Amino acid sequence: MDLLIYSPAIEHQGTIDQYSSLRWRRRYFGPGEFELHCAATDYNRTLLAAGNIVHRLDRKEAGVIEGRNIKGTDNGDELTVTGRFLSSKLGQRIVAPTINFSGTVETAMRKIVSDNAITARPIRWLVLGALNGFNNSCAFQVTGKNVLDTLTKIAKSSNTGFRVRLDVPSKALIFETYQGIDRTVVQKAIPYVLFSDTNGNIDGPEYTFSEKSFKNFAYVAGEGEGTARMTVTVDQTNGEDRRELWVDARDLQKGSLSDADYQAQLNQRGLEKLAEAVRSESFEAMAINTGNYEYLTDWDLGDIVSFEKWGILLNQRVTEVEEVDENGYLKVTPTCGTPLPETLDLGDDT
Repeated sequence: MDLLIYSPAIEHQGTIDQYSSLRWRRRYFGPGEFELHCAATDYNRTLLAAGNIVHRLDRKEAGVIEGRNIKGTDNGDELTVTGRFLSSKLGQRIVAPTINFSGTVETAMRKIVSDNAITARPIRWLVLGALNGFNNSCAFQVTGKNVLDTLTKIAKSSNTGFRVRLDVPSKALIFETYQGIDRTVVQKAIPYVLFSDTNGNIDGPEYTFSEKSFKNFAYVAGEGEGTARMTVTVDQTNGEDRRELWVDARDLQKGSLSDADYQAQLNQRGLEKLAEAVRSESFEAMAINTGNYEYLTDWDLGDIVSFEKWGILLNQRVTEVEEVDENGYLKVTPTCGTPLPETLDLGDDT
């Protein structure tokens, strides 16, 4: 598999056609990451410079080189480059000035990017892609927060993916949202995708469950003091025992908003915080291509699929896919469900 290398100005610099290992980790709710190992030749050291873009014609994502390491080994000098996918560039901007928004999630995400990285303080070559017309909605107020972190929170609370795609012919970095397809065994509209021993399409499965940090009911407190403080509740108990969460949203200012619009923003904050406090339940296994289920053809990142093992049937979204290509052998490992949360400290609530 050839790796096409471009400069930050999207000018072709050369091609890497020999390497010992490539790890390509795709994520639905944020930028993925990659790690490439190859010989530390003069050509490779020059080509794989920090800031250059690693592009694969067979994937929608492209990576930006952020780190390099050269190490002497018994088999010669080895160069390792690491980085994240193009949507990581959105982490270079904060939201300023304040955005008050009520409407669809897709429009919200596009506005955040446009207002802070295209029409103002533009990231070079960044443009908005086509509007898909997704109809899930949100309402929020945000200022002074990292654009990428804000997009990730909105994405998780609405199950909407986003990415920045490299378009070489148009010389553009295209921001776009997308939503996966329901391919579980419980739906009847299209053929399902089931990873199981019976189907012979998984290897090395691992199931993880934790509800240590799980909450399903939020008190969201906005501006005001004492009994005059505006507070809303967000109830996601669905008949379960209540597990309460307090959300201090004093940073959201009512201003000229109506009570209903301000309460909608508080409600959205509650949804975002509850999305960070869900049960962690995930199934991870190496996916084996079969005649029935081929990666990228029958299922992809963001799709909702079924896993069955140890008497457990899990119908969940593929939130990550890790591809490891070593010496021409490709191993694909999807993570289905809600992985254990990684450390994320944003200070004040977004």
